[in-house]
Amino acid sequence: MTAIILINWNGADDTIACLDSLDKAAGEFVVVVADNGSTDDSLSRIRDYSSHLSVKVDVVALGKNWGFAVGNNRAVSHAAKYNPDSYMLLNNDTEVEPDFLVKIEDYRKRHPEIKVLGPLIKYWYDRNKIWSCGGELVFGSRKAYFKDMDAGTLKTAELPVSFISGCALYADASLLNPNGNLLTERFFFGEEDFEFAHRMKQHGEKMVILTDSVIYHKVGSSARKMSARAKLGRDYLYYLGRLIVVREYYNPFSTALIRLLSRRRCRHYFIRDGLDKNSAQRLVVRLMHDAKTKEGINYEDFRSIVIEGSFFDNI
Repeated sequence: MTAIILINWNGADDTIACLDSLDKAAGEFVVVVADNGSTDDSLSRIRDYSSHLSVKVDVVALGKNWGFAVGNNRAVSHAAKYNPDSYMLLNNDTEVEPDFLVKIEDYRKRHPEIKVLGPLIKYWYDRNKIWSCGGELVFGSRKAYFKDMDAGTLKTAELPVSFISGCALYADASLLNPNGNLLTERFFFGEEDFEFAHRMKQHGEKMVILTDSVIYHKVGSSARKMSARAKLGRDYLYYLGRLIVVREYYNPFSTALIRLLSRRRCRHYFIRDGLDKNSAQRLVVRLMHDAKTKEGINYEDFRSIVIEGSFFDNI
């Protein structure tokens, strides 16, 4: 039995649509919706709606916004009472095909040695186009497979990968760490799945995307609403998280080389986000310092960098 985990934060409309699609899905599963301290009426709306569904939905209030990783881990811990043999982390702004889970379950029965899988994720607004089909870890970064290509391009039902998006990540229960967590809790925002992929690679676990297991992601809706300063903060935190992970999983020489190669790319993104060349260069210097000294990204970092933007006042 699989425990499907949804994290909600002020997103009842998306969560309800996702639950509606899961209610039509086949397979043996329970859904745990963890509300990350919503400040609107999400919690009551989701509880009311889920009470009328045929699928088992367990709604738990986490009390505050713990972020993606901690929120998922707390939901996983809550779901442990159902004794699932696997967990499926699923973004609340997705909708699923009715057979998406049975495709994964059938594959697991035939290949029990593969403990990490993912479905093919298509854009919700363009259901012939691929948003994520996994990818490959490449020297401190990741290379996406078939990104933004027509789904008809795919000619295989299973695709070996070394990276799977946390948007839809299926993992065997045996992969929980001794604390009962699936994801690292060092990152309030971004790159939890990047760290997970490196950890699985280190442990010799293989990953597969099943291209006939399909879900749809409403990607971009929140990003389009972000201010220019928030987009800059998002990019800064993504690269900060990535470089912190690199420091953990690569030797010192490789880490130094990856940092050097990242400088130009980061500068490009910071200019694209609205900084002038000199400000972008100063921000790159700050990023490299933070990547060398920080152990993770906490809520205070997220608040000052993405929400308030005060982090950039002296850049």
